[in-house]
Amino acid sequence: MITRRKFLKTSFSTLAFLTYPKISFSQSNPDVVVIGAGASGLAATAKLIKEGKSVICIEAMNRIGGRCYTDNSIFGVPYDMGAHWLHDYSINQLAEYGKNFKDEFNVYKDRGKTKVYVGKKKNDGKQLWKLYEKIKKIKKRVSSMDVPLIDYIPEEIQNHSWYDTVQKQISTADFNNYTPYDGQNNYTIWGKGDGFVEEGYGTLLAHYRKGVPVKLNTIANEIKWDGKGVKVVTNKGTISANTCIITVSTGVLSSGKIKFTPKLSGQKYAAFEKIYMNNYLRVALQLDKKFYKKFGFKKDTYLVTKVDNHKSISPKTFNGVLKVCGTNLSWFHAKGQFAKDLDKAGNKVVLDLILSRMKSTFGSNFEEKYLIKSHVTDWISNPYTLGTWSGATPGKASYRNWLKTSVGDKIFFAGEATSDSYGTVHGADRRGERVGSDVAFGQNLYSY
Repeated sequence: MITRRKFLKTSFSTLAFLTYPKISFSQSNPDVVVIGAGASGLAATAKLIKEGKSVICIEAMNRIGGRCYTDNSIFGVPYDMGAHWLHDYSINQLAEYGKNFKDEFNVYKDRGKTKVYVGKKKNDGKQLWKLYEKIKKIKKRVSSMDVPLIDYIPEEIQNHSWYDTVQKQISTADFNNYTPYDGQNNYTIWGKGDGFVEEGYGTLLAHYRKGVPVKLNTIANEIKWDGKGVKVVTNKGTISANTCIITVSTGVLSSGKIKFTPKLSGQKYAAFEKIYMNNYLRVALQLDKKFYKKFGFKKDTYLVTKVDNHKSISPKTFNGVLKVCGTNLSWFHAKGQFAKDLDKAGNKVVLDLILSRMKSTFGSNFEEKYLIKSHVTDWISNPYTLGTWSGATPGKASYRNWLKTSVGDKIFFAGEATSDSYGTVHGADRRGERVGSDVAFGQNLYSY
């Protein structure tokens, strides 16, 4: 049977594909080549087509969405393997789009409920949040300085019994590799709150950019820009165009997977390196509904379990989100160097650590009694991302400006790392559309 929701979804997709022209890979001399079909690449491509430009968008993976992708096969329910939170909810254009399709998407605001445990006992969390607010005030006070946050955390706070637990509530990056300046001065467009979409952020993005033509499984190996226009050398042949827009991650750019001929400036390569990719692992556990009922966990409940304080550079702790979007999935996140070390150790070690933590909190029979299925999502080793989202090396936050500059009116850069709301899907989307517009109308605000 085809439900009304499925019928509408199919109908809209069909109409969308009629809207965009079918572009052959072999089309000679398109105006623009867009590299990457994540949020930014899709936005740039859509804008260029709208403005009447010929464009080929290529994607190395076998799907669109980049780091915003929803899987429905692993658990039988929507599982966001990458981006999940609709950040800056009050001004998030994808959230607004989803609200206009109520028959297909349930978009709602995050209520921010948190439960805190010390061992097997619930805790009121007063000490946790008191310390959290102290560190946030320090962040704000030093936000004009591009320095490691750890340099300004007094010994008194580092000795606090909740310090290791609080660190990963504050930042994905470790405090020695986190500069408050980046968030204060490079993240300049803020909205209020976060949101969720039950059908998955990846599903919402795919619908939002439905019908945008993309050539999948097409890997950019080299960009030649020494002659007229550019030549993008791929595993499926060479595309000649007037310009190209690069939307891949700084992890890919700094790895040298894409060669530039001739080489770019030293500042450009430095920007690829210094605007690094954060380390983040997501472990999903599908749990029996009896678990949520017994312990009173409702939809989208954040879980914090206290860890022993060792004044760690990268605390060995996980953040949790239980009963995600009302499903029987719960997610746990490891961050920073701890996540990178776990990634090297392998999925079994990661899962064993999560289960050990859950057993120490909810009983030694947790695995046998409640666990149905598990999955570890890894963007750190993914060759097409080499990390999750961008961060700035302390002292180098200004390199985001070098990152976004175009090269010789031929090579333009988009992607979340160049956005004024970096690290977000809506920021990447907005930046892609802006760069697409700049290219379409011959504007070049960030050249060197």
